[in-house]
Amino acid sequence: MNFYTNVLRYGNDLLIREVKDGERVSRRVKYQPTLFDLVKTNEETGYKTLDGKSVLPHKFDSINEAKQWITNRENQNIVYGNTQYPYCWISDEFPNRIDWDLDKILMVTIDIEVECENGFPKPEDAAEPLLAITIKNHQSKRIVVWARGKFNNDHDDVTYIECESEKHLIKEFLAFWENHTPDIITGWNIELFDIPYLCNRINKVFDKKEVKRLSPWKNVYDREIYQMGRNHQVYTLDGIATLDYYDLYRKFTYVNQESYRLDYISWVELDEKKDGNPFDTFREWYTKDFQSFIEYSITDVELVDKLEDKMKLIQLCLTMAYDGKVNFTDVLGTVRYWDIMIYNHLRSKNIVIPQKSKNTKTEKFEGAYVKEPQIGMHKWVMSFDLNSLYPHLIMQYNISPETLVNGDSKPIAGMVDNILKGTVKNDTEYCMTPNGAFFRKDKKGFLPELMEKVYNDRVKYKRLMLDAQQEYENTGEKSLLKDISKYNNIQMAKKISLNSAYGAIGNNWFRYFDLLVATAITTSGQLSIRWIEKALNIYLNKLLGTKDEDFVIASDTDSVYITFDKLVNKVFKDGAETSKIIDFLDTIAKKKLEPFIDKSYQALAKTVNAYDQKMTMGREVIADKGVWIAKKRYILNVHDMEGVRYSEPRLKIMGIEAVKSSTPAPCRKKLKEALKIIMSGNEKELNTFIQEFREKFMKLPPEDIAYPRSCNGVKKYRGTDRLFKNRAPIHVKGAILYNYLIEKNKLTNKYPNILEGDKIKFLHMKEPNIYQSSSFSFITFMPKELDLHRFIDYDKQFEKSFVDPLKFITEKMNWLIDSSYGVQGTLEDFFN
Repeated sequence: MNFYTNVLRYGNDLLIREVKDGERVSRRVKYQPTLFDLVKTNEETGYKTLDGKSVLPHKFDSINEAKQWITNRENQNIVYGNTQYPYCWISDEFPNRIDWDLDKILMVTIDIEVECENGFPKPEDAAEPLLAITIKNHQSKRIVVWARGKFNNDHDDVTYIECESEKHLIKEFLAFWENHTPDIITGWNIELFDIPYLCNRINKVFDKKEVKRLSPWKNVYDREIYQMGRNHQVYTLDGIATLDYYDLYRKFTYVNQESYRLDYISWVELDEKKDGNPFDTFREWYTKDFQSFIEYSITDVELVDKLEDKMKLIQLCLTMAYDGKVNFTDVLGTVRYWDIMIYNHLRSKNIVIPQKSKNTKTEKFEGAYVKEPQIGMHKWVMSFDLNSLYPHLIMQYNISPETLVNGDSKPIAGMVDNILKGTVKNDTEYCMTPNGAFFRKDKKGFLPELMEKVYNDRVKYKRLMLDAQQEYENTGEKSLLKDISKYNNIQMAKKISLNSAYGAIGNNWFRYFDLLVATAITTSGQLSIRWIEKALNIYLNKLLGTKDEDFVIASDTDSVYITFDKLVNKVFKDGAETSKIIDFLDTIAKKKLEPFIDKSYQALAKTVNAYDQKMTMGREVIADKGVWIAKKRYILNVHDMEGVRYSEPRLKIMGIEAVKSSTPAPCRKKLKEALKIIMSGNEKELNTFIQEFREKFMKLPPEDIAYPRSCNGVKKYRGTDRLFKNRAPIHVKGAILYNYLIEKNKLTNKYPNILEGDKIKFLHMKEPNIYQSSSFSFITFMPKELDLHRFIDYDKQFEKSFVDPLKFITEKMNWLIDSSYGVQGTLEDFFN
């Protein structure tokens, strides 16, 4: 089994790390590129451009020779071929599907610990010495620790190397690293802290030559990136992929968390927490209890390793990379990933790609359609979803750069409305999209070809996964677990690829970017959802004998939500069994509505002269109740989800504080319970519940009731003559006050300053107070040394974080919340 793990360009050479015949090897090759230019005669060469012109191949002795050839061309736009040569080599070597083996890829998790004698050090300064470096081999599960101190090692899987000094530690670590250079390094926030700190510290203690030992090619370089509201220095170690688990988690989990600290995420995902610092300061910990300090570092790498064992995000990343024939880190973006996917697809058909040209967006994109919802409570709601909307729009309208007929035109506004009114007709031989673009029908574009291929592959591997799961259920055969994991990763990779396609197509830096192509997709999506909304309303008004009644409560991008309360009331008497009503609605959806929807979309396809009818809409939820508060904000009491019948109804919550990571965790939990009462209880039960929770809330520690937020603007809103400037956001005010008090009270050794982009928590403070601030923020714990607990406004905190979100819902239902919370005030209470 042969496969690459990393391919880079270095001058005229390609630096290749690969697995060959089961062995990990590295080699440097002189690459001889092939580029193309237009044939001046009618000669057939076997190679064509996207618009069907013949091109002649030119093979060069070196990359520099190819570069010079392009430079010498008077018109560089007539040069064709891929100049991203590492990907050309991958395509040369692996024209078909790549078989790879995770066990042959060396992956390690890394964590460093540093001194904090003068506060928490910045990675770009690397001012404090290294205390420990810990790495874990993901395959062997062995851990190695290099540290400056005594450690009683009772772990069978840990090798502990005691070092006399920081220099000794670095030397021992680098010697090991060079003999066991990984293909992948991971960890938690290693790209922004551990790796830059390590590189800068090695450079400070030794020199850049020693830093270069971290790369198998002895190439290490840094660059600046802007992230989380500030600039960061990051390093690239040539030949090694840095797959920060923090980044993978944020990209592939699609869930907002109140905190992205490893401790919190491991608690959410693994139900495990790290042991906290038993001392007041970090310095006290490593000086007074080095044993538990090193255990803490070991726990860090173990938690990341356990996250991968459970979530397999790195496996997913590798699956996508080998599927797209790119380097591992390319999966974290969309433009290069899809650029190379398209290159390989076209290459298989002997079609050469154009050179990249810089495009400028002259107008804002028209986005998805979101209907203004019917606010309030609705009964007997069903939702219907379009399947993989954007990929199927590309297929339906044959949307592709080379099939676009009127490429010089600009998008036309208002066409969706006019098509719905029936005032626009397409009498051409082309397919029309509702931005005024026309696409050929005599040949299939490469974008719809790719969408169809990736989609069909996803369906295929999902079916294989489900079959393997069923066989495992039947037999318990352990060997099937590997197949289940493999097929699941492949189908997820295909799904993520499809979902990211439009992100590339609509990106200004995409090789094939075209405003007409990008808006053809979004406006076609608007038309599809509004077309079916109109058709369903006509159908239901006719069925129920009503006139111009709007049964579609809401619609959003690819979904419609419809009330069937009138239909249910016509068919069933009061007190009918819920299960019978659900069975009835399920039957109506399958036998009446879905066939009608299919027929309606056939009519749409005919109207626009579509290449193929690809709009498929299926029933998603059946709910007995739903409450809409605003666009994209609703609650549904779901009894059936895509044919899966629940024994007890489950809440589907969108855009409500109960599912927002910015709501304190205890309130999120109780808000969900309150929503269940709203859906199945009454006003009195809700008020009793609120009163009971308030009693518990008032006894919770500040850390539990504080609002989680991301903090940006600490520098912007810091005042000169006073602490903060006007219009400073409330949580930023609190952060500025925190930094001021931490520095004033000389607590920087114990509590780090709040920096731009940090995840923080903030609390309302009683006013007036000595700091003239309405809020106070902190990172993890509210510093007890500041004696601020007495200023916390628990009443306001309860109102804002719990009661107000509920009122926003109950007001739409004409329910009242008792603002006294059942507490009878007395004169004695007033004076107390």
